[in-house]
Amino acid sequence: MKCLKPLFASLILYFFIFGCAPEDLDKPITNHNSNKNNAVNLPVKSTNELIIEYKHGMNNSMKNNLRRKYNVKRFEKCDCINDRIEKWEFDPNVDIEGRNDQITQEGGVEGTDYQFFYANENISPTTLSTITSSHSNELITSFLKPNSTLTIAVLDTGINLNKLPHRDPFLYTLTSNEILCKENEAGEEISGWDFINSDNDIYDDNGHGTIVSSIIKSKLDNENITNYQILPVKVFNHLGKTSTFKLLCGYLYTVNKPSVSIINMSFGWYSAPSRLLYKFISENPDILHISSSGNDNHDNDSVAHYPSSYDNNNVLAIGSFSIRNRSEIVKSTFSNYGNTSVDFLSVGDQVSFYDNTGTHYLVSGTSYAAPLVAAKSAIHYLSGYTTPVEITNQLRINGTSLISGSMPTYYGDRIIE
Repeated sequence: MKCLKPLFASLILYFFIFGCAPEDLDKPITNHNSNKNNAVNLPVKSTNELIIEYKHGMNNSMKNNLRRKYNVKRFEKCDCINDRIEKWEFDPNVDIEGRNDQITQEGGVEGTDYQFFYANENISPTTLSTITSSHSNELITSFLKPNSTLTIAVLDTGINLNKLPHRDPFLYTLTSNEILCKENEAGEEISGWDFINSDNDIYDDNGHGTIVSSIIKSKLDNENITNYQILPVKVFNHLGKTSTFKLLCGYLYTVNKPSVSIINMSFGWYSAPSRLLYKFISENPDILHISSSGNDNHDNDSVAHYPSSYDNNNVLAIGSFSIRNRSEIVKSTFSNYGNTSVDFLSVGDQVSFYDNTGTHYLVSGTSYAAPLVAAKSAIHYLSGYTTPVEITNQLRINGTSLISGSMPTYYGDRIIE
């Protein structure tokens, strides 16, 4: 929620790395967590895939005709009965930009997006995913909480219930009128969905999402807040990677849940804004989106970081502050910043996480600053400030204002502790 320069300003860095195979999520992408030369890591663009958004009312016959017309080799639908978008794969020698221009002129197509592959921006302790490789349905069910007023969704790597220090129920419970998601023999939806493996087990084989969800839960528990639930949506794999299509599918699933009011999005990338994600966020003005601002000590006012740099009033960009010399508050050395593109700084440096054995981890990154703001936002929501604008105003009113000029170009005007 900032006065962002127009999205086309990001074209300054619109130089992509080509040649990625379809859904090639198992090859490494340079991690954003350490960037000594302030270089920007760009997402990888697929050379022969597009994401298609159909207009309302397009039946299967019409869709088949379009696929034949454009020589689609393979197509993929989203899990969970969502036919609004599809991923189309073409011949490897296709001119993907030219094909995109042609398809956008079709009467049955509402919009298109390029397919990119993204790396998550934080490295998590590898030991967080070593106990088991899956959850049983019984284990997930034991963490279900009766449906409450507020649902906080976490789009991330999932959650490892075995590693949590707390065993009390907190997971999203389906309402009686929801249509259960079920893909082949993957089992029916219990709480959340794994869009990487297309099943009902939201097990975190990376560790990042477990810490993010735990930060939210711990903060709310410490404030004696109980009338909330967390919806884990797994859209990143074991390497912390995802694609535009997986992310969009997970997002559309999330906003279809009736009580989701806050979405934590502790991830981001540069230069490729995703037209469809921007559009879908704009279609959900009553949901507050909390997004990390990035970890490259980079000025997001100059070159945008997404989704934190979207100019929607329902998106907050969160950076990180650190404590220097035991008392002085400064921007964390790794945190991205921006006078107009970063709304708040929060605690993201040396954040404590205890697992089920009592092992203590210290993690750093704007990914871990964002969930604290998500928890604070939930507290304001439950106090009657339910719109994104109202919640943002409360964050600002109750945030800490530093001495004027102490960090003049780094963020809006408040830190969230």
